[in-house]
Amino acid sequence: MSFAHTLLFFGICVVQVGSPGPSTVFVVNNAVALGWSRAVGILTGDLLAIGVLALLSLLGVDAVLLAHPRWFATLKVAGALYLIWLGANQWFGARGATRHPVDTVRRASDRALWGKSFLIGISNPKAILFFSSLLPQFVDPVRAGPARLLGLVALFVAIKLLVLGGYAMAAARVLPLLQSEGNARWGKRLTGAVLIGFGSLIAWSTLE
Repeated sequence: MSFAHTLLFFGICVVQVGSPGPSTVFVVNNAVALGWSRAVGILTGDLLAIGVLALLSLLGVDAVLLAHPRWFATLKVAGALYLIWLGANQWFGARGATRHPVDTVRRASDRALWGKSFLIGISNPKAILFFSSLLPQFVDPVRAGPARLLGLVALFVAIKLLVLGGYAMAAARVLPLLQSEGNARWGKRLTGAVLIGFGSLIAWSTLE
């Protein structure tokens, strides 16, 4: 892949992972509550999920999903319901938000938060179709092979780590502004509203 194609791939990936969404909100929320380094550690659950979805795309699962739209719709609705449930927990948990939001989040272990991160990442099967449409555009058909495709997947995961890690670092830097009781409560409500909103949009678009 030429340098120009590498830059184009990099730009597309940055725009895709940098757009606000459930993963972004979750990592920012964790960074505010737990600090940058722990938030990035928890983020690896999401990164693993993205890697799994990309590998499923390479294995041809996208063709199976397109051939069985009901299966695809079921997976999308299940992921949407999980996001709505997670968002509802955040929204109603805002009632108990304290002056130090870290105390609330510490009730959940890093392992539990890592599991939530993985489920958020895996909850949108549309990512399989995204990879199946994106990756072939940057592989020379003559030289295409597993190593090149896996290299692109690894590059995408690395870009997501850098972009969301940057979000986490920025969120941790403004932590003092978010530690008041009112800001903590509104922060949880905002997180909940975004998760519920994305889950509802996914469900609505699937059932429409």
